[in-house]
Amino acid sequence: MRGLERQISVLVMAAGFALALSPGDAAAQGLSKLQGLPKSLALPVADAELTAHEKACRHLGRGRDYAKQSADLAAEGNCRAIDGYFAATEAAWNALWLCPNDPDLVREAADLYACALQGLLESATAHGRLDCRGLLVGPEWGPIVVPIEMRGMQIPSAAIEHVEATPPPGDKRIHRRHERGGFGVPVSVRVATPSDREGNRILAPNRQSVAATAVLRFMMPADENVLEAFSGPLARDHAPAILDLVNPLEVAAVDIGPSRPLLAADLTAPLLDMLGGMPANDNVTNFFLPYGSSTTRPRLELLEPHRPGRVPVVFIHGLGSDEGTWFDLLNELRVRPWFHRRFEPWLFHYPTGASFLQTSAQLRKQLTETVRRFDPQGKDPAMQHLVLVGHSMGGLHAKLQVVDPGTALWDSICSVPFDRVRIRPAIRRQVAPGYFFKPLPFVNRVVCIATPHAGSSLASLAVGRVASATVKQPEESLAIHREVLRANPGAFYPEYERAPPTSIDILEPRSSILQAIHGLRPSCAVTMHSIIGNGVDWPLSGPGDNVVPVSSARLPGVVSEVLVPAVHTEVHHHPITVLEMERILGDHLRENGL
Repeated sequence: MRGLERQISVLVMAAGFALALSPGDAAAQGLSKLQGLPKSLALPVADAELTAHEKACRHLGRGRDYAKQSADLAAEGNCRAIDGYFAATEAAWNALWLCPNDPDLVREAADLYACALQGLLESATAHGRLDCRGLLVGPEWGPIVVPIEMRGMQIPSAAIEHVEATPPPGDKRIHRRHERGGFGVPVSVRVATPSDREGNRILAPNRQSVAATAVLRFMMPADENVLEAFSGPLARDHAPAILDLVNPLEVAAVDIGPSRPLLAADLTAPLLDMLGGMPANDNVTNFFLPYGSSTTRPRLELLEPHRPGRVPVVFIHGLGSDEGTWFDLLNELRVRPWFHRRFEPWLFHYPTGASFLQTSAQLRKQLTETVRRFDPQGKDPAMQHLVLVGHSMGGLHAKLQVVDPGTALWDSICSVPFDRVRIRPAIRRQVAPGYFFKPLPFVNRVVCIATPHAGSSLASLAVGRVASATVKQPEESLAIHREVLRANPGAFYPEYERAPPTSIDILEPRSSILQAIHGLRPSCAVTMHSIIGNGVDWPLSGPGDNVVPVSSARLPGVVSEVLVPAVHTEVHHHPITVLEMERILGDHLRENGL
């Protein structure tokens, strides 16, 4: 009765105000917009007297009016647009429920539903009325909470940080957009992740987003009485509803009474949303001045919250690049349901101007810590079979995770054994992990893409020397270098004495460190693969990808080698590479019994 009493009071007030004002009065027009009143005060026919099709058409008409008025309110920044959009969404839902066999009506209702629901989510977000607790509708003094239910999602609603309903703009780093038409509104759900004391996300990028489809679900539509129809969307009681966030890779359709339309999906949107939180990458600028702040810390990032039972695939970018370079390949892999269920993409970000061997040591340390964090008892088989994928110099970092160098790396820069070099204990402990280590036991497959195992002649040319000279190495590294040289005159070879070798220096074919790495071989327990670019043919170096010759990218002992007709920056995006990665990952599951 309380709802009916309120509707009667609204009816009396609205009628009194409307009759007291002239039709052209601005106040009357504003009241009409807010209350959803028809221009004529003639009472509408009750729904009970109409056929199902007539009822559906009436719902559509109301929904269109509500949506239009709500768009005007939203443009003015008025939070009451939320309630109008809510009513428009309900009206479209009711129309779909009542006439599921009329294709034209269903199409129109689905379009109205998607438009109204997107407006609802955007307005609710703008006014702070959508968070992990639910969607708030109704007046500020007594809002109604529409609960959120996660369907097929691998995160609880409490982990929601933000729901982004606005489709993200395209990005040149992703060539295709994987969308599916259907019912509902594709959204990107940003996940709340823990941060360290400095505010940096732990094991996550600035935005960790997952794909979902939003569906605002209502009960079976009831016949609307005359007072409800007259009072408008802002005065009527809000229908009970639930906001579903559905994983479109796990759930295919939604039940609306007797109909079951397919869910809409935008599987690329979360990647674009994450790229939106990263700085734009310019390959040319990043080659000449690729290092920006050389104090940037190497970090391991998970694109999705960790789930036990999924095999981590760690993607390592190359020189002058960043983790965004992998998003095009990931965009193709993540639309495969088997990849989504069985694999977990991790990304390793590092400043490519930092010490090469120390960066590899950081990767080794962070992988070890993360595996222990997620599987402290060693009971998850998936965490014992990691796959590393490296592009360009990233392939060298990947290789260094699965070899035992003995003294080969140290011997490449110094004629005195490490234990006989005069060096402070603190510095010895800091330097040692870059030169002396054991292969990671939980990595048993490595894919090297366009990797210069024997170096790149580009590093020896003027462009390489200029780029190397731009490196602003951390002062701490330079201080250690100076101290070690002063304490051990004549012990180090000229290549190291000149300056700590940069990542570009390491890629010179004559680099003693690179030659030592090239001579290292993984154990037979590790499966190696090569994907090589041969999009160009140079007179001196022969076929290659414009940066790495085929002869340098070849590695003895691999179980597969695929040539891709592409240049260096496109090899890991090429369709042949996507197919080869699918094949390799499928073999990884079968061969390891996962």
